[in-house]
Amino acid sequence: MRLLTILCLLVTLSTHAQQITVLDATTREPVVGATIYNKDTSKAVITDFDGKADLSIFANTDVLSISEVAHINRTITLKELALKNYRLLLERDQSVLSEVVLSASKFAQSSRNISQKIIGLNSEDIAFSNPQTAADLLESSGQVFVQKSQLGGGSPMIRGFSTNRLLITLDGVRFNTAIFRSGNVQNVISIDPFALERTEVILGPGSVIYGSDAVGGVMNFYTKKPQLAGEGRISFSGTALTRYSTANNEKTGHIDFNVGKGNWAFLSSVSYSDYDDQVMGSNGPNEYLRPTFIKRINGVDTQLVNDTPEEQIGTGFSSYSLMQK
Repeated sequence: MRLLTILCLLVTLSTHAQQITVLDATTREPVVGATIYNKDTSKAVITDFDGKADLSIFANTDVLSISEVAHINRTITLKELALKNYRLLLERDQSVLSEVVLSASKFAQSSRNISQKIIGLNSEDIAFSNPQTAADLLESSGQVFVQKSQLGGGSPMIRGFSTNRLLITLDGVRFNTAIFRSGNVQNVISIDPFALERTEVILGPGSVIYGSDAVGGVMNFYTKKPQLAGEGRISFSGTALTRYSTANNEKTGHIDFNVGKGNWAFLSSVSYSDYDDQVMGSNGPNEYLRPTFIKRINGVDTQLVNDTPEEQIGTGFSSYSLMQK
């Protein structure tokens, strides 16, 4: 019985000893999804979320190659790995393009060279979330809280700051948010989410670069750019969509069209959205009912009786967004 226990312990130690841990040489963080294979690629394993993989399928004479898309490939023997306690560091491949951030210092930088917390949403993220407004796009990131006064609206809040303490820029042009009151303002919904190529949000103070109205954060929106074609060629591309939402009786249509040649191109984008008045449920509290509403008649604000007090008349709106580049 004692002999069997010792044998099981030795097998366990041998198996554990052949578990490799692959780490990034710079950050010492686990390298996930690194492929480890032998010379003839007949055997292969992949590192897990902890950067670990079991090497027991390989023979002691195998020469192993470790490959990962963002790191330089390594070749090593099992004997060399044993001397390193089965811990391998992979150097980052500098030729691999990392995410480029434009908002932190107003010029392009690699994301790993920026100390601030920045979230980025590209065109694929925007298409996947299919937001009604730019405020909904920010909310889909999970990092920005959005206060809504009505369906189809939205006022972003970052770390407790809003409106005149958050800066909005569109293609580097500042919104004059400093003139707003401290309460929530739905001005971000004037940006067409379907015309955006990417969005970058600085979480936290950006006043050193952008001024005092960026004390809470900065929301940078970048619109699509006209796409050139190859020399001697002409290209046509575009997208179109329509959408209807029963929640707020939303009706949206969008179309954009790009024509490009070797040294010139133009891009046209048109969007239209219509949102109905907000309606509360029939079982809601009576305090939320709107028995009257205000309508301007002959230049005078006049109070009228609301025949459908569940409906908040005046909360609906429509918008047009046009862009030409």
